[in-house]
Amino acid sequence: MLRTGNFPPLLQLSIESASEGLQTGRFTSVDLVTAYLSRIEEASEFKAVLQVNPDALLIAQKLDDERVSQGSRGPLHGIPILVKDNIATGDKLDVSAGSYALLGAKPATESSVISKLRKAGVLILGKTNLSEWGNFRGLNISSGWSPRGGQTLGIYYPNSTPEGSSSGSAVGTALGLCTAALGTETFGSILEPAEFSSIVGFKPSRGLIGNDGVIPISSRQDVIGTLTKTVKDAAYLLTVMAGQTNRDERTWDIPFEKIPAFTGFCTGTDLSGITVGVPRNSFNAPSESPIMSSFESALKTLCIAGANIIDNANFPAAGEFKKLNDEVKGIVRSSEFKRDIVRYLQSLETNPNGIHSAEDIIEFTKRCPNEDYPNRDIGKFLWTQAEGIDVASDKYKMMVEQELFFGGEGGILGAMDKYKLHVLAVPSSVGIANDLAAKMGFPAITVPLGFYPEGTELKVDSCKPNLVRVAPRIPYSMTFITKAFSDSVLLQVAYAFEQLTNVRDTGPPPFRSPMTEIKDITKG
Repeated sequence: MLRTGNFPPLLQLSIESASEGLQTGRFTSVDLVTAYLSRIEEASEFKAVLQVNPDALLIAQKLDDERVSQGSRGPLHGIPILVKDNIATGDKLDVSAGSYALLGAKPATESSVISKLRKAGVLILGKTNLSEWGNFRGLNISSGWSPRGGQTLGIYYPNSTPEGSSSGSAVGTALGLCTAALGTETFGSILEPAEFSSIVGFKPSRGLIGNDGVIPISSRQDVIGTLTKTVKDAAYLLTVMAGQTNRDERTWDIPFEKIPAFTGFCTGTDLSGITVGVPRNSFNAPSESPIMSSFESALKTLCIAGANIIDNANFPAAGEFKKLNDEVKGIVRSSEFKRDIVRYLQSLETNPNGIHSAEDIIEFTKRCPNEDYPNRDIGKFLWTQAEGIDVASDKYKMMVEQELFFGGEGGILGAMDKYKLHVLAVPSSVGIANDLAAKMGFPAITVPLGFYPEGTELKVDSCKPNLVRVAPRIPYSMTFITKAFSDSVLLQVAYAFEQLTNVRDTGPPPFRSPMTEIKDITKG
């Protein structure tokens, strides 16, 4: 088949555009995979991709042949995605959370989400780097670092943080190393890296999709989500990923009988009838900052689109929550990790390093030179060894009750119920709203909002190696949050905002990008 025409740049290539190009024969899945593999090599300095699927081209050819002989399975047929290295894919790819402790360890089954995506025709291109153990190892370790993958870097300023823990998934998507990617979130691990890569990060309701096959931090809070170039791409993936599975009992609580086509909520910009709340007492950014200036403009955009904006729809107990220190907040996660990691390790079919508990992980990390201990600490691991850190303890039960209060009537639910809100809108990663949404298992989506202007003073992270966090052209985002299983209204609002602002496509490009494009592959 002669493949001609204008080819979309891979930095911008969405699932929708890729699907259209594949279906019309402008390019093939083999073309896409070949281009992505070249770009992964060209972008190796960013250390986004940990491992490439050795069968990627073979799978792409089979999907191309099937399209010709049997027709397309749907919009995801032949679409290459990357997957975070804590999600089991049941193929030749490892699942290690970036550690050497689990290198070579194989779960008996792959994630049910991966199985659903494969059935829809998705091609697993490879695994992405991440903050080791989902950022649950140390207190002085930078986001995006793992001993297996090294330091993933941000793409909008040299030597900048990518945030994490789904760092490689965000950077890989933003640099056009894949069409989209999967990440996971316990607390901020999808939303924050999406923000720093100026893409869309979507964390679905906990229980809307199965969370089996994930190396856990907290089975009560962990969720698989998406990192995409557009809101509609997130909807395409969610439509396939959502639904009940016998491997995750939380999916049995889905309150609707049939999973909708979530793309149907990504159709326009009219927000009439939608009430958006602004919980200002959850913010911690100065009012004169570029983020807040862009946020105020965004609220005006939503208002012009027909949304009813309720300002100061505040969280009743925000002040009390802010007083809690990280170690106190970590009691619940530490207790749950201690229990849940044992369950995961028991599910392994092969376990070459004999890792069976949090204690085994600690000892392996201390003695394995590649883990870079003690230069990089194990402070969060050590929380699991403290007195009373157990899901059966009174301390744990008390803290779970506190979390449910702070996220519920003292926080998100308190504001949403009082003001009869459909969604909350907050500037991303400059407050407590995202944290509370994570604790409650509520859905959240981050959409590009703006970029720091020229002349912005550089600020660096305190963690080694002191990566740049604030600088000219580094992006920031807007987050929308809603109640459990109201993901459709979240997509509706986020899509409208994205279409009205178009921040990603009109903002500055990455400071360095890979060069290979589809046209370079097809011209031969």
